[in-house]
Amino acid sequence: MSEARAILPGAPPGALPGSDYALVWSFNPWRDRPLAAFAAALVTLGLCLVIGTLREPPLLRAILGLVILAALSPALSPAHCRVDADGVAVQSAFGTARRRWCDLKRVAVRPAGVLVSPFERPSWLDTYRGLLLPVPPGARDAVLADVRARLEAHGV
Repeated sequence: MSEARAILPGAPPGALPGSDYALVWSFNPWRDRPLAAFAAALVTLGLCLVIGTLREPPLLRAILGLVILAALSPALSPAHCRVDADGVAVQSAFGTARRRWCDLKRVAVRPAGVLVSPFERPSWLDTYRGLLLPVPPGARDAVLADVRARLEAHGV
């Protein structure tokens, strides 16, 4: 499912983008950006092999491997995005990140998707406090139009 859609129950077909009906879509890096996903998998495998050769306790090597996997998981695992009356959310392999409307001050369209940020101006902290909603290339225009309308309706 790489197209945006209004969640049922009760969402009439063609519901207004600024309405309280949730907008959800999914992003699968293996389908939408296969080259980047393959490169991330190779980097993860290579770094895990390097870690495996270290003369450290097995538990430490396992933890380091999980840290690398977690760091590269956005390029490897599917994400489910949601824009609703409460805010925006991204659910991925390592949990759900959510931002309420009252916490958001800026939106920036990026090549990979939409960045929502609690800062009014670009900041180096956007990487840590902002939330990137990945958008599939095939549905990019439709998703961006719906997301933009919903963000404007909430004053972001």
